Amino acid sequence: MSLEKFTPDELTVKGTCPSRFGPPIDVFSTPITPRENALRLYQGKTPMWAPFSMGEHSMLMLDCDPENQARSPQGGIDGYGVEWVFVDVVGGAMVKPGAPKVPDINEWEKYVTIPDPDEWDWEGCYERNKDKLSPDRLTSIAVPGCLFERLIAVMDFQYAAVALIDDEQKEGVHRFFRAVTQVHKKFYKNCKMWFNADIVNFNDDWGSQRAEFFSVETAREMLLPYTKELGDYVHSLGMYWDLHCCGFVEHFVPLFIEEGMNSWGGQPLNDKWKLKQMYGDKLIFTDGPKVAPDASEEEMDAAVADFMKKSGADNRVLVDMGKDGGPKLRAKLYEASRRNYDRLVAEGKAIL
Repeated sequence: MSLEKFTPDELTVKGTCPSRFGPPIDVFSTPITPRENALRLYQGKTPMWAPFSMGEHSMLMLDCDPENQARSPQGGIDGYGVEWVFVDVVGGAMVKPGAPKVPDINEWEKYVTIPDPDEWDWEGCYERNKDKLSPDRLTSIAVPGCLFERLIAVMDFQYAAVALIDDEQKEGVHRFFRAVTQVHKKFYKNCKMWFNADIVNFNDDWGSQRAEFFSVETAREMLLPYTKELGDYVHSLGMYWDLHCCGFVEHFVPLFIEEGMNSWGGQPLNDKWKLKQMYGDKLIFTDGPKVAPDASEEEMDAAVADFMKKSGADNRVLVDMGKDGGPKLRAKLYEASRRNYDRLVAEGKAIL
């Protein structure tokens, strides 16, 4: 267990790390690797610096998954038979507008195919992506469109939302979710087998900017049986489970914990500091300083100091740099959390 104290030499840039979003990110001369440091966070220990949510993992979206192919700029048909088109103005894909794939969820078997990840080209996928992996970084694999988003994809949003609460449609939804759950279990198994993944993602948006799409009670009845099964399975494979769930979804956080989520990269519209005070011993939150694009040096320092007093106080947070962060802010956050580690060790508050 390294107890080295911070030195300014650590800020020397020794290389770059590819980022899934934006240009490559500087890699500092850290006393331990980003992988070792992030594992401390997921293992319930105190990281030597607060790990960054972007730029310290090898984050992959696998090209053997028909979903990722269909959502690419070329568009196409996913493994469930749904056609996607890329929308340049938003930089993302959507289901091709028109009649929903499934007009009646009670008869969904007539309309959709169920993909079998065991039949995908995992060997070729590994060969095409192996150069993106590094023993110095965690391997994290994104999994698009899970349960509710999958229901939306085959039914359209308004019909999917009604199907979750309509007693005459619930049984059909449960059958569909059971089938999708088995697909994801096969996907996760192959992520471990071929990529030895450390983290796999669960991507399912459950809220809008203002509120959750459905009640906690509905989530517990219609989604929890499958998310809990998936969480247990991911952990049985020796991996950690990361949640991507957009929207204002604060009321679901206890459910996320019950499902077995290890970390959640929710949007800033959720009060992460409040949530960390309530649930920080059970879930890793993503949070970061609020910095304007034109922030002065003094304003940047003040934002970092405020963040370190709150969500960063124990270094047990995934740091979100935000779209306005840059190399200077990254260096300041690294140094602040490294010095914070020294303080926690000296005061006997570090979990080693």
